[in-house]
Amino acid sequence: ALPICTEVKLSPLTSKEIQAFKRAKENEVQNWISTGTVSKILRSKLAPEQILRCRWILVWKPLEEKSESKETSQFKSEKLKTHKPKARLVVLGYLDPNLTEVPRDSPTLGRQSKMLLLQLISSKGWSLGSFDIKAAFLQGKPQKDRVIGLEPVPELATKMGLRPEEICRLAKSAYGLIDAPFLWFQALREELL
Repeated sequence: ALPICTEVKLSPLTSKEIQAFKRAKENEVQNWISTGTVSKILRSKLAPEQILRCRWILVWKPLEEKSESKETSQFKSEKLKTHKPKARLVVLGYLDPNLTEVPRDSPTLGRQSKMLLLQLISSKGWSLGSFDIKAAFLQGKPQKDRVIGLEPVPELATKMGLRPEEICRLAKSAYGLIDAPFLWFQALREELL
C-alpha cells in the first residue's frame, strides 16, 4: 500500500526544514521552466476568466533507506533523516472556464488487462520493471486551440523576471488541469509509437 501523504504547513517546521522546502520549490519552478510549460504574457492580452490561480502542495516523501548516508543525515532535522520535502505547483483546474469542453479521457490499465499482462509476462519468462517519470504532466503535449494564463506564485514570478503587468501563459499541461492526463498520454503514445 502507498503511504498517505498529508499536506505540510510551514509554521511548525524548523528553519532547516523550511529551507529544504524552499529548495524543493526552486526545483519545481525549474522543472516548469526547463520543460517549457510557461512563458511570459501581458495580463491585458487575456480575459480575466482565462487566468487561473495556482498554489503549492507541500508533502513529506519517505526516503528509500539505501539512498540515505550517515554523513548527510547528521546535520539534518529528525524528519529530514527519513523524508524528503516535495513541492508541487498545482493549477486550480476547477476554475477553468472550459472545464466541460476539454478532452479528459486517458486510458488506464484495468484489473483484467493487468492480470492478462502479468500472465503474458510470466508465460514468456520476461522481466517486469517499473519507473517514475519526473514531472510527467509537465512533459505532456502542448495546449492546442486554447490560451490559459496563470497567476504565478512569487517563486515563479521571480525566477521568470515577471513585471507586474506580466503573468504566465501555460504552453503545456500542468498538474491540476483537467486535461493533464490526456495530454501526457498523447505525448507518451506518440513517443512509444
